[in-house]
Amino acid sequence: MSPDLHLCPCCAAHLRVPEQLHVMRCDNCDAELVFIREGGVRGLALLPAPNSPVPYSDPRQRPHNIDGRDLLESRRTVVLQAAEHKRRFWGVLFFGCMTLLGATVVAGLVGADTLLHGGQKQLETAVLAFVGAVFTLPVLAYVALYFHGRAKLVAESVRRWSA
Repeated sequence: MSPDLHLCPCCAAHLRVPEQLHVMRCDNCDAELVFIREGGVRGLALLPAPNSPVPYSDPRQRPHNIDGRDLLESRRTVVLQAAEHKRRFWGVLFFGCMTLLGATVVAGLVGADTLLHGGQKQLETAVLAFVGAVFTLPVLAYVALYFHGRAKLVAESVRRWSA
């Protein structure tokens, strides 16, 4: 009897999967796949790439009856934890950049007010604060938007694994 024919979830290539095979790689797209048998449904699922070692990656630690569903869940947990860490990192950078942006706005406003109503002694400092704020604000705004975009990109990239 020939092995069952299944489709790769990444590239839709036809793959023949023997009964005893649980974890494999696609010949076409090199995606790491796991064979899942649950609730009367059999098929291949894509394993997300981990950023840290997968539990039971040593063959001596694996149970004899490895379940593809358990492997998929452990890999999904590792990926989601790494993505949450990345999202927090980019969020903290965005918050820090927004704080600097607010401080720059305040410094520019104080410099403009001192320039308009201050005396001759504070003229250079006021001009320096105002001009520095005018040139720094667009750069800080761009960097803040970049960090915000990175945080959203991480959140979007793991949405398919969290469902």
